Formats: sequence, C-alpha cells, structure tokens
Amino acid sequence: MGVNDLALGFTLGIAAFTDWREQKIYNKLLFPAFLTALLLNTVQGGSSGLSSSLLGAVTGFSLLLLPYLMGGMGAGDVKLLIVIGAFGGAPFVFTSFLYGAVIGGLLSCAALSRRKALSNTLKHYLLFSLILKRPQHFSESMNNARREKFPYGIAIVLGTLIALAFSIGGWEL
Repeated sequence: MGVNDLALGFTLGIAAFTDWREQKIYNKLLFPAFLTALLLNTVQGGSSGLSSSLLGAVTGFSLLLLPYLMGGMGAGDVKLLIVIGAFGGAPFVFTSFLYGAVIGGLLSCAALSRRKALSNTLKHYLLFSLILKRPQHFSESMNNARREKFPYGIAIVLGTLIALAFSIGGWEL
C-alpha cells in the first residue's frame, strides 16, 4: 500500500463520515485532496503521472455530470469522484464508479423498500417508454426520487474501497 492509497483512504474515510452525518462532502476536504493527488502523481510519475491524474479527474467528472444535472446527486458526489480519478487515474475511477453504482442501486432499493416506495418507483421506471411519451411523468418520478435521498457518497466510497482492495491484492474482475 503506497502513499497514494493512504491519502485516498484518508479522504474516503472523512468523506464517508461527513456524508453520513451531514449529507455533505466538504470542499475543504476535496480541494486539498485533489491538489495532493496531482502532486503525488506528478512526483511519482512526472508529466505522465500528472496526465494520468488529470485524465482520471476528467473521467470522474464526466461519469457523474449527467446525474448531477438531472438533480440525482449533489455536487460533493461529483467532486469526490473527481478526486478519486485524480488519485487513481481513468481506469481506476471507472471501476470505482461501476462498483459504486451497483452498491448505490442496492442501497436505493433498500431505502425505498424501507419507506414502502419501491414498487411505485419501479413502476415508474419500468414504464420508461410511456414516460418518454409523457414527460410530466418523468418529472414526477424525479421529484419522488429526490425526496428519497440518501448519502450517495457512501456508495462511491464503498465502490472505491472495493476497487482499491482488488488493485492492492493484484486481483482483476
């Protein structure tokens, strides 16, 4: 486990804690973490390390831009994935995103089920072709989903920890 992994782990721990308690991931955590990632990757890999870090950040941004613009998540989640990309590069942030999406989907289903809103939500999304014909239904579904918020940063952190464990262990999925 290298210094990048430790710095990323520290960042993930604080982000998970604040997202769980306050449903916020603070810029005062993410901005220094981003600069640290750029610095570490530049020191370790020179200009190619910096390029990898920047490409990872852009990839992280790109993956969550549309869900953010649709109101499905907060800016802190997007910035967290940018930082993860800056630490690990594009392939790592993409893998983290995929694991996080699966975990986020499971957590969403659990939260909706607990609130007895899962079947209604699934009906709205399974009838997506009808929703496209009547945009007001899509808007209604998005408003319902926003009311059923949970700290998605937790899913991002868990997905990243899984990706990190596989990369440290030398395993590939």
